Formats: sequence, C-alpha cells, structure tokens
Amino acid sequence: MRVLVVDDSSIIRGRLLSMLSAFDGVNVMGITGDEDWRIIGGLSPDFVVLDIKLKKRNGLDILKKLKKVCPCIPVAMLTNYYDDYYINKCREFGADYFFDKSCDFDLLADVITEITKQDNGGLLC
Repeated sequence: MRVLVVDDSSIIRGRLLSMLSAFDGVNVMGITGDEDWRIIGGLSPDFVVLDIKLKKRNGLDILKKLKKVCPCIPVAMLTNYYDDYYINKCREFGADYFFDKSCDFDLLADVITEITKQDNGGLLC
C-alpha cells in the first residue's frame, strides 16, 4: 500500500515515516505540500495523510480537488486545527478520517492497520 504524506512539517513527516514504516507492505511517499495538487493523483497513492494548513497551499482545497478526481482514495486529515468548523469542512469535501496531530497518531495507526488488512495490492475502489 502506498501512503502519501502531505505535510509541510519535516518533524511530522519524519514521525509518520517512522510510524508507518513499521507496517509490512506500506510504502510511504512524502511531499511538502507546496507542489501542485495534481501531482498527488499522479503518484497513485492508496491512502493520503493531508494537513489542512500548508505553507503555500490550503489542504482543504487539495482535499476537495483530490476527491473530485480520485474519490476512491481514502484521505485522513491530520492537523492541529481540530475544531467543528474544520471537521465539518473536511467531511463536506470528502475526508474519510480526521485526526488531531497532538494526540491521534495511534488512531491513525489503527486505521492504517485496518486498511492494510483490506488492501489487495491496489486501490481500494
């Protein structure tokens, strides 16, 4: 399973890489979030971890466009902006999961565990 991490924090990307590399069959791809959103779909990830606030881009815009082009790719929002406004916007734009960076890394790991059990070596749709 190819997991794409879109976060402009090298600390968060490193933490996710460390956590996700422990999973058998998980290949982590990381980009800063400054790239054009179309690159994400072109990488053909099986799962995307996306931050809401990026240095040059808005994660909500990326989420909205990604879900229009590739609706079957599960997207987990991992952010410090954990409030009803952002949770509702992420749901509206098609996010499959929403996690707080400060305390939900274990929950994200649980989701990855479940998805890798279901994954048959390709996109889940």
